[in-house]
Amino acid sequence: MCRKPTLLIVALAIAQVTIGQPMLSHWFAPQPDISNGNPYRSIEETSEVIIPGINTSPIRVVKQFNELGNITSSITYNSAGGVTSEIAWEYIHGKFLTRKYQRTFVNLRGWSEEEVKIDWDEETELPTRIEVNKNGEPWQWATLRAGADKRIESAQVFNSKGLVFTERVMYIEPSNLIMVRIHRANNSLAGTASYPINPLKPYSFETVARTFYPNGDVMTETLTHTVKGDQAYFYEYEYDHEGNWIEKRTYQVSLGRGDRIRNKKLENKITRKITYH
Repeated sequence: MCRKPTLLIVALAIAQVTIGQPMLSHWFAPQPDISNGNPYRSIEETSEVIIPGINTSPIRVVKQFNELGNITSSITYNSAGGVTSEIAWEYIHGKFLTRKYQRTFVNLRGWSEEEVKIDWDEETELPTRIEVNKNGEPWQWATLRAGADKRIESAQVFNSKGLVFTERVMYIEPSNLIMVRIHRANNSLAGTASYPINPLKPYSFETVARTFYPNGDVMTETLTHTVKGDQAYFYEYEYDHEGNWIEKRTYQVSLGRGDRIRNKKLENKITRKITYH
C-alpha cells in the first residue's frame, strides 16, 4: 500500500482498536511483498508524495529476501541518505518466522527498538508463544491455542501484572478474512482486527470497499459508508516480466455514477528496482 492512503484507510480497516495491533498480528499479518513469479532477491523502492508546487523529499527502502522469497531485511533511508529504520527477520528452514527486530529513529527521542520472538511446535508447524520486548525490556507475551483443524483459535496476552487481553479468532472463508476480537481481562471488547486468509487472493476489510484488476491488484479503495461522489483512492501500476509491479501511482479521486473515476489527483508514486533468485 502507498504510504498516504495507508494512514487514512488501512489504519481504520485493519485494526479498529485503540490499543495497537493484537499480538496475533505477528502471525496473521501477510508477508510483505509476495512475488507473482520467481522469488524476490532484492527490492529497492523509492516513494514520493506528490504536492503540486512543492518539492518533496523521496524515501528509499532497500529490502532483501531469502531463496524462498521471504523477507530478511528492510532498511529505510531519508532524502539525505541517513537510516531512519531497520528491520531484520529470522526463520527456521527459511519459512517459519522466529524473530523480528526493528529499530526506528524518532525525532527528539532517538532510536526506539522492538523485538518479536516466536516459538513453534515443529509437529503442527504452528506458533505456540509470541514475545514482544521494547527497548530491551519485556513488554507483553502471548500463549496461543490451536484447534483440531490446526488453526489458531485464541491467544492469551500477559504483561508483568498478569492477563491483559484474550484474542479470539474467527475465520470468514467467503470473505477471505480472519477476524480477531480483542477482549480485556474483564471480557469487555477492546477492538477488532482483520487479516486475509490468503493474501494472494482478493479481500476487502469490513470498513473498506475494494475493486480489483484482473490480476488481483487493488484498483480502488473507499470507506464503505461513503456515498457516490465521495473520496476514494485509485491505483495504477506498471509491471515487469515476472508480473510484479515496478511503478505504482496513487490518486485521490471522486467516484461518480457507476463508480466512474473522476477528478484524478496524483498523491503518491512508488518505483521499484527488483532482482530475483
